Amino acid sequence: MELTGPWVAHPADDALRRAFPDVDLDEAGWTGVPVPGHWRQVAEFADADGPLLHRTRFDAEAPEEGRRAWLELDGVFTLGDVWLDGSYLGATEGYFFTHALEVTGQLRQRSEHLLAVEVTSPATVGRTEQRILTGAAQGAWNPGGIWRPVRLRETGPVPLRYVRVVCTDATPTVATLALRAVVDTDRPRTVVFHTTVLGVDHRHEQPLAAGENRVEWTVRVPRPQLWWPAELGDQPRFDVTLTVTTEDSVVSDRATRRIGFRSVRMRDHVWRINGERLFLRGAIVPPLRRDLAAVTPESAAADVALAAEAGLNLLRVGAHVSHPALYDAADEAGMLLWQDLPLRGGYHRSVRGQAMRQARELVDLLGHHPSVVVWCGHDTPDPVDTTRPAPSLLEQQRPNWNRTVLDRSIRRALLRTDPSRPVVAHTGVLPSPPVIEDAAAHLRFGWHGGRADDLTEFLRRSPRAGGFVAAFGPHSVPDVDPALLGLDPDRWPEPDWSRLTADPDGEPDVLLDHFPPHDHADLDAWGAATRDHQAEVLRRQVEALRRRKYAPCGGFALDRLLDGEPCVSGSLVDHDRRPKPALDAVAAACATTIVVADPLPPRLRPGATLLTDVAIVHDGRNPLGTARVDAHLHLTVGGAAETLSWAWEGEVGADSSVHVGRIEWPLGNATGDVHLELVLSADGSAADNRYAARITEA
Repeated sequence: MELTGPWVAHPADDALRRAFPDVDLDEAGWTGVPVPGHWRQVAEFADADGPLLHRTRFDAEAPEEGRRAWLELDGVFTLGDVWLDGSYLGATEGYFFTHALEVTGQLRQRSEHLLAVEVTSPATVGRTEQRILTGAAQGAWNPGGIWRPVRLRETGPVPLRYVRVVCTDATPTVATLALRAVVDTDRPRTVVFHTTVLGVDHRHEQPLAAGENRVEWTVRVPRPQLWWPAELGDQPRFDVTLTVTTEDSVVSDRATRRIGFRSVRMRDHVWRINGERLFLRGAIVPPLRRDLAAVTPESAAADVALAAEAGLNLLRVGAHVSHPALYDAADEAGMLLWQDLPLRGGYHRSVRGQAMRQARELVDLLGHHPSVVVWCGHDTPDPVDTTRPAPSLLEQQRPNWNRTVLDRSIRRALLRTDPSRPVVAHTGVLPSPPVIEDAAAHLRFGWHGGRADDLTEFLRRSPRAGGFVAAFGPHSVPDVDPALLGLDPDRWPEPDWSRLTADPDGEPDVLLDHFPPHDHADLDAWGAATRDHQAEVLRRQVEALRRRKYAPCGGFALDRLLDGEPCVSGSLVDHDRRPKPALDAVAAACATTIVVADPLPPRLRPGATLLTDVAIVHDGRNPLGTARVDAHLHLTVGGAAETLSWAWEGEVGADSSVHVGRIEWPLGNATGDVHLELVLSADGSAADNRYAARITEA
């Protein structure tokens, strides 16, 4: 039975908080709110941070003798206290998973009921000493509310309180499922767990003690159809049905999970899906909308399709757990997911137990999704130094509570809960011994410092830092109505920057340092300059990372695919999914086959020697065969245009990065602009690329 409303709400105060669970309380003056939904969707609460008191009335029949009833809240953002008919049921903490509370006794006492929930969503203040695990799901806009469905569910005497289904291994011959169920029984008894999938009916008999019991078992499925990422194959999925029956063979409870059979392995940041090596081309996704409850299966599928059109095969669900529709859409489309816990920044010591619990809940919730290929515990546990494009390895050698204690605890919890997937303890941290795969760096060259092309030299000196680059790229201003960003064009070049500074994860100071407003004629020219810069930086850096394919780079996740609300960020498309120039730049750099060169320095000195290496990167599963690359260097010598040409020919294998040759040419008395054009031709394939520089004394 779904309890969708009508619900009413009222801001909490000390007097009303004591009275609001009462059945006879007068609700005159209370405001209707959507459930599922967020209270800021309602005009009266548009600026509220809560707490808000929620109430709804419903009729329900009493469960029959031997049956039990449960109130299930799928998502309360963030903390909840729940009453039914004036009786306190319990508290909830954790916004993304189901909280189930038994209401058998209350339903047997009457048929008309009042459900009252106090919802608290403390506003985010900075990113240090946090006590609530919301991560990126909470920014300047407070998403407080009951954002997922609420229902009554009836079971027999032995309910399935928690269910976990994980595919631990899969080959064309056999797949292995690991199942875990937490059940609750009113007295000692023997039950049978029936697992049904692909015609296999597995039976597991288990004696139970009174109270809560944890039961684990495995099921082997012969000759399964394997689930593959989109570029490797098809995405068949199958229902796994788990039924628990009592000693009289009566069904007490049932649960269904849709699963895909596949195996995931990662070593030295190189990934294999079903044994096939795959380079990960990814982007971070923030909350798809700031009001996550408004995400639909259609909108989530469109966002996943957008990523695929940009040449990406991975989405990093950054520092939050998204709407369930995203995971279903990724499963169906063959889009891989890197799943973070909702931790970003620094946390108080009191959160350790809750973080480990939410790690286990995360696996229960998403472990059956084949698209989820990695768990990550914590995004940027150290304060971000916006003057350094890469973290300091020396600073990381100093232990601290977040990185050393909290993150290791979360990593252990995830590994114990799900040994089938790789676990990365944290991102924004340079990989270092003894566990290289334990971290993934954020490298902000061309944004937090240095030039975009400095990334290449940094990776030459510190190759392990590029094992998996979990965030990179500059921010840009979306081409939207400036009022959405809090900017007034009439006050240029000194508008009110307060809207840009409201986001706890925004970096307006860095933006203004790169693009001083006084250097641009108006707001439109300033915004366009930021977008052009973003496109060029991302193109160069994606090419640089792909050239280092498996040596040792296993992939990347740029920052980021989209915005969930109007903001200045590293997104490729804005909150309305309108593209920035960076979208086309990334799509070109992520094409299956590309021809690339070391980027030319933006300025060349007269008489210098131009030196660059040329390579082909091919992510296709079949060899490219014999390929030819023609390079044309266009320059001006003595006032006349001149073109120099080189050509190379050779074999290019499947899933490879191949060094083609080197261009080394003294510029002599050449002047002005220099352009390098690369053209790749192969049987059935073609690609081209262009680079530019300018010869100048400065």
